[in-house]
Amino acid sequence: MMTLFDRTATTARYLSQRPAERLRIGVTPHQVIFRQNKATLRYFAPTHPQGQQHTPIFVSMPLINKWEVWDLLPGRSVMEDLTAAGVPVYLLDWGTPGPEDQGVTLGKLVDDLLVRMFDRARRHAGQALDAVGYCVGGTFLAVHLSRHESARRAAFVCTPIDFHSSGRLAVWAQPSCFPVDAAIDGFGNYPGRVIREAFSWLRPEGQTRKWVGLWEKIEDPEFRDLWAALEKWNTDAVDFPGEAYREYVRRCYFENTLLKHVGDPGVWILDGKPVDLQNAKIEAHSIAADRDHIVPPAAAHALADAWGGAVTTKTVKGGHVAIAANGVISKSLLEWIRR
Repeated sequence: MMTLFDRTATTARYLSQRPAERLRIGVTPHQVIFRQNKATLRYFAPTHPQGQQHTPIFVSMPLINKWEVWDLLPGRSVMEDLTAAGVPVYLLDWGTPGPEDQGVTLGKLVDDLLVRMFDRARRHAGQALDAVGYCVGGTFLAVHLSRHESARRAAFVCTPIDFHSSGRLAVWAQPSCFPVDAAIDGFGNYPGRVIREAFSWLRPEGQTRKWVGLWEKIEDPEFRDLWAALEKWNTDAVDFPGEAYREYVRRCYFENTLLKHVGDPGVWILDGKPVDLQNAKIEAHSIAADRDHIVPPAAAHALADAWGGAVTTKTVKGGHVAIAANGVISKSLLEWIRR
């Protein structure tokens, strides 16, 4: 049993070694099959190709974080779990935009980039795909699928649809609180560090708990590795293309337009064409986490009211990020894939 002094000294020594900088994440073997601008299409082949084969899935990750949250460490990787179960995975890594990308629009991402990425994945797979979206990557996927017949069916993990049900974040992201035009006009691309800081203040006690948890479990090497992996991922912030972010905040957080349909006042017009999720007729599945403070279940499961096809919902135990690291996402997706 360590004394309080020894525990504190051990924690200090561990942190002095900068473990998050030294640790590698995103190590599941894969190949890059296509690039467009900063975006990359990554292919994760099944690790047991002679076993049960499943329809390949196309995964749309969030723009606001690195894709490695689904591939943190061996034994704590959604990618590892899916490929071990015989699922071929095509993952869209949106990349890290530079100052030259501040004019990239949301229409460009939804109606150009996603179209090309789906096309390359289908050509590589030689067959139709199922689609999976995570967080805002799922939001953009939902808009895309309402405009393009790219997938047989879709699953959405912690994906905001009813943005006004997003708790504290919905209160903060209103015109009276958030001058998005001034921010984009000043920054160009919206800084990832600002997004990260805002998320940390959504649940400030979580920041204290992070350090206390490390101190309490400093003797556990598995916990230390997970702590360092999450710290590495969380601190590697990604900027959001400026014009795409401007429209995203206005249409989703300010106006909550994903719940509107053609004929409704204020329907979202994206590049001259209305956004109406009722136009999507494929089967969809919404997975939400019961302790998600970024996308509460009410925000995610509103898909059932907006989507044009049949929708099933499931609420799992955990938080927005924790369910990626503890196997919950893997288990839930495999249940859906095997239907």
